[in-house]
Amino acid sequence: MKKLLTLFLIAFCLFSLVGCKEVTFDESKGTIVVGLECDYAPFNWLETTKTDTNYPIDNVSGAYAEGYDVQMAKLIAEELGYKLVLVRTVWEGLIEALDAGTIDLIIAGMSPTEDRKLSINFSDAYYETKHVILTKTTSKYANAKTFADLAGANVLGQKGTTYDALASQIVQKSTNCTHLTPLSSVPLIVNAINSGVADLTVLEEPVAQGLVARDSLLTYFKLNDEFDLAESDTIVSIGLRKADTKLLEKVNDALAKITKEQRNTLMLAAINNQPVEE
Repeated sequence: MKKLLTLFLIAFCLFSLVGCKEVTFDESKGTIVVGLECDYAPFNWLETTKTDTNYPIDNVSGAYAEGYDVQMAKLIAEELGYKLVLVRTVWEGLIEALDAGTIDLIIAGMSPTEDRKLSINFSDAYYETKHVILTKTTSKYANAKTFADLAGANVLGQKGTTYDALASQIVQKSTNCTHLTPLSSVPLIVNAINSGVADLTVLEEPVAQGLVARDSLLTYFKLNDEFDLAESDTIVSIGLRKADTKLLEKVNDALAKITKEQRNTLMLAAINNQPVEE
C-alpha cells in the first residue's frame, strides 16, 4: 500500500509539473499573435471590407482590423520577421488570453499601470497621450474649466481602464456628482452620453478628437485643473508575458526604429479614417 501511495504521489507531482508548464513565445511557429478588442477607435476598430491598410482578424470570419494599433502591429511583426496574426478579444479578457498563450502580445491602447505590471510585462511606450473630457455640445458642462464646474454631473467611465479611475477622481474632486456603473466600451459610453443617461466621460485626446470630428453633437475640453496621474497613465505600451523577456527586448528594439514622426502620421491617419460611431 505504501509503495502504491508513493507511486501515486510521484505521478501526481509529474502531472502537476506538466500541467503547470510556463507558457512562452514559440518563435519556431513563425507567427506572432496580437490581441486587441477592435472597438477602440482610433487605436483599433473592426471593418467588414478589405482595404489596402486593414488586416484580417483570425478569429472573426470576413472581418478586418484597422487603426493605429494595427499599423504598429504590422510594423513590429515585419521588423521581427514573423507573420502577424490578429485575434479579437474583449478588453477584460486580454491579459487572461496572454497568460493562457492564446495571444503573444497585447497591442490595444493599454496603459502600463502598476496593477497590470503585477501580472504582465510592458514594452516601452508606443504612444503618449493626454486625457480630456467628452460631453455634448449642448451640455451645461461644455465650457467647464475646473472640477468645481462639473458639480452635479453623471460621470461614466470604461470598465477596467484609467478612464474609469479618472471618472472617480471627478466625483471626488467635485460635488454632488454620480459615478455611474462603468461600461465595457467607448461606443456604449458615447451612446449613453448622446441619450442623456450620462453627462460626460474621460478619454484620451486622440479618441475624443475622432469622435468629435464625426459627431457634431459632441465636444471635448481640457480642464485647467490637473488629474492625479502616474506617468504610466499617460502612455500606452505593448503587453507581454513575464516569461518572454527575450521577446520584450526584441519588441523594444523594433519600437525604437519607428520614429516619432511616423507614429504621429499613423495616429493622424487613424483619426481621419476611423468610422462614425453608432
